[in-house]
Amino acid sequence: MNAAPPKPGLLDLGLRGRLAFVACFSGLVLSGVVWGQLAPDHVLGFQMFNESSRMQVELFREVERKGRRVLVPVPDGVWRAPDRRGKPHAYAWQERIRYYPLRELGREVPAKYGLSAQLFRLQAALDDMAAHIPEDVRTKALVAVVDAQRNGRPEQHRLRAEKR
Repeated sequence: MNAAPPKPGLLDLGLRGRLAFVACFSGLVLSGVVWGQLAPDHVLGFQMFNESSRMQVELFREVERKGRRVLVPVPDGVWRAPDRRGKPHAYAWQERIRYYPLRELGREVPAKYGLSAQLFRLQAALDDMAAHIPEDVRTKALVAVVDAQRNGRPEQHRLRAEKR
């Protein structure tokens, strides 16, 4: 009694189908790796040896005084400012920005996932904070001064977010 050959199943693609699947899958993986290396925060990018970077963020408010803009330090990320009617409001960086290491102001912390990634995220955090302080009539912009070390080399960056 000869057994009949098995009927091809739904997922039996044959040689050409398998080759096409492998080519598509490999292309997707490679494009993800390339995109990960080009993305500012290296999402999906694999780095065998991580960057050894540290950073310290100082936060400032840009306010207008005597017709010119000056930077006012924001110690510990907390400040008070009046609204249009003169009523004072309290603002706190850490209430809005909870992501470590960006919530840490005035102290040196590791730049997780690399300095470029943290600078990208810090700019987004500044933009978000500036968008959520509409009552503050004195603050014109938020400025972050970042003293950093990327693999032992000192760098300084200044990021700014104009209040909308």
